[in-house]
Amino acid sequence: MSPSPLEERDQRTLLGQVLVELGYITIYQLDEALRIHLAEFKKEAKPLGQVVLELGYCSPNQLIRAIQVQSDYRKAAAHSRGDL
Repeated sequence: MSPSPLEERDQRTLLGQVLVELGYITIYQLDEALRIHLAEFKKEAKPLGQVVLELGYCSPNQLIRAIQVQSDYRKAAAHSRGDL
């Protein structure tokens, strides 16, 4: 049995995707932030959200909202699976 679209979204909904979907950053800004995140991850594990903030690509309030949306996606998917 294949997963529902909501379950698929839960499995692949990443913060960067949410930031782009909300229009807070561009796909090009996400690409740059991910490159920096992955390069610095080996030295010091900075979350992607922190990298995006340090680059000035979004505001703290936008980041908080994106995290809330990401959480809502995951809760909805868990609820649809009966995990809650």
